[in-house]
Amino acid sequence: MKTKILKNKVTIDMSVSEYDDLFKYMDKLDSMLNTLQETNDLWLSDVHNLSSLRWELTKLLDAEWNQDTYRYVKRGSK
Repeated sequence: MKTKILKNKVTIDMSVSEYDDLFKYMDKLDSMLNTLQETNDLWLSDVHNLSSLRWELTKLLDAEWNQDTYRYVKRGSK
């Protein structure tokens, strides 16, 4: 993964396998969040921070939730 930091934007250049790995991590994060929300063993602020991270990653990767597979997918790849 390469990151280019320019004056007005940041460009992240990654391979397809690295991009697919990010989706795997988002799915793991989603699973952890669901477990934490059900058990309430962490502070609510921690759960909120994890939830914010999930949505930021979703927005960053332009991902969408597929209700049929219960996974995040690349936008337009249903």
